[in-house]
Amino acid sequence: MLCDFCHEREASIFLEQLTNNGQRRKINICMECALERGISSDPKSIESSIGELFKELAIITKRLQRDNNRLCPVCGISIGEIRNTGRVGCPECYSIFKDDIRKYLYSKNVKGMYTGSMPARLSNMHSVLNDRMILQDKLNAAVEKEDYEKAAMYRDYLKALENKSVADGEADE
Repeated sequence: MLCDFCHEREASIFLEQLTNNGQRRKINICMECALERGISSDPKSIESSIGELFKELAIITKRLQRDNNRLCPVCGISIGEIRNTGRVGCPECYSIFKDDIRKYLYSKNVKGMYTGSMPARLSNMHSVLNDRMILQDKLNAAVEKEDYEKAAMYRDYLKALENKSVADGEADE
């Protein structure tokens, strides 16, 4: 379980407060955040520091609720809804909520780049776009090395790719 304060490290201290009306409030905190907030093993100082801890957590919770209400200007989905469902509303959500989505995936132990399969209808578009980028890089490298024969060959390949429609929906067979 991640720390409620830094959202980065594993929590090692777990506190639960029972209010007068029977409500329970839980705090999960890592050792570094506990030390920053004055929680020590001294029983005389722990009571006052825990009270301050719950006040600080209330402030953080309000800020998180405000952040969860941020909306994508394109599709109108909130980052809170993305966290709850695990689904974005449109492709723009990935760029608008990039940092939030990365933190969410990291908290779910999803790390690194996506290495799965691509839908068949998009595989052609993906390969053509990748081919363009790769050929452009090779063309630039050949020009830098002054290998103009290879550069001309890469230029011709790029022109051939430019004439081919990328998003026609048809797969080459």
